Amino acid sequence: MTLETDFQRNWRQQGWAAAPGRGLVAVSTGVDSMVLLTLLSRLPRDQRPQLTVVHVNHELRAQSAAEEEFLTNWCADHQIPLVTTHWPRAEHPGHGIEAAARDFRYRFFTKQLQQQSADWVATAHQADEQAETILLKLLRGGELAQLTGMATERPLGNGKVIHPLLPFKKAELVTFARQLAIPWYEDATNQELVASRNRVRHQILPQLRIENPQVIDHLTAYARQLGALMAVADTALDEQLAGIVETGTRQGSVTRLLARPMSEQPLLLARLIKRTAPTVATGESHLNQCLQLLRNSQRPSGMVDFSRGWAFRKSYDQFEFTQPKNLQQKSVEQFSFMVDLNQWRPIGNGRLLGFFPASSSGQLPHETVALQSEQFPLRVRRWAATDQLRLASGHHQSVRRVLINAKVPRSERAAQLVLVTAQGEVLAVLGVKWSVWPRRAHTKNYHIVLKHE
Repeated sequence: MTLETDFQRNWRQQGWAAAPGRGLVAVSTGVDSMVLLTLLSRLPRDQRPQLTVVHVNHELRAQSAAEEEFLTNWCADHQIPLVTTHWPRAEHPGHGIEAAARDFRYRFFTKQLQQQSADWVATAHQADEQAETILLKLLRGGELAQLTGMATERPLGNGKVIHPLLPFKKAELVTFARQLAIPWYEDATNQELVASRNRVRHQILPQLRIENPQVIDHLTAYARQLGALMAVADTALDEQLAGIVETGTRQGSVTRLLARPMSEQPLLLARLIKRTAPTVATGESHLNQCLQLLRNSQRPSGMVDFSRGWAFRKSYDQFEFTQPKNLQQKSVEQFSFMVDLNQWRPIGNGRLLGFFPASSSGQLPHETVALQSEQFPLRVRRWAATDQLRLASGHHQSVRRVLINAKVPRSERAAQLVLVTAQGEVLAVLGVKWSVWPRRAHTKNYHIVLKHE
């Protein structure tokens, strides 16, 4: 069968066959993951890893229990170890359930990588989902590098995540499953148009296929080409940075950077930041702030805050991208960053926070807030013991009690983020609960969106 042959060829080309080792397979019981599990179990013996199936029962649907029972029986019949876990409904947040579910899954995968002494966990993301990811990144804006889509593999805990099905389209997987009579469960939520990914899947991509049936092939080809071009560009930028940044340090010369063509300057800064802190976002707004600071001869020194405690600093003719020691050592309650209008900001655990005028966020799932001008700028920070959330009754509830009621694990409470106004009023315990404000004069509506990257 062509799919199986191509899968085994890709397995060898990625280097996964050379040292099969021990691997985990994330199985939801959908067609993609059941095909992945079948293909892995049918690899030639000398290329086949020692497999363990990992499954999360999210308790989101009535059929979740039946899916878990089916998978338990399937693994027993095929003599493949299975580890399951549940995400109790009592722990589901009121907002951002998709992101929270993904966070729960990957925490579970990370734990199992360690407990099972596994080298990797394989997930069943395929070419259609790669195209969806590229379109979502394009629609949401942000960084050019994000348009390369999902990498074939990426680090996770003491191992890595691998995506063996990325070269294959959904239709190919369904055909293969039918040919081999592989059983699977159809996730009913895949047909809903609530999540932005599902809207891309069921509305946007079908329309693009009408225009060009090869759209998925073309999108993934563009992503591969972009990835290759960016690798070449990174090498060239590193060569330029060698003449700007002192060897073995993160300190650079303002004069030398500004001597480069203006079109190159943001690219050089973005490369320096990514080289220093790969998980820190380098949006256009932040890069412009850095360049404005460098070009302003009336400001001999200054700083631009980035996420996760990182900062871009200028001191006369020197600049540096760093985590100042006082930021590294300060308590989590002191950490904060400003929220920019019309920008997405990473807030940890693979989540993005977006802040937009009410007229511009379309159908994104959002919370609408009415704000007065004096409440700006908004900030995201760790919650403090004195923080309170305003209730619909007009009374207030401590953020500590909100976290307890939401059954946020004690070990995770210290890292909980809140969105606050310039006056320190809590607008939201992000991903958990929102404040309820009365009608006020001279306000303007804004949409606040919490989504997964």
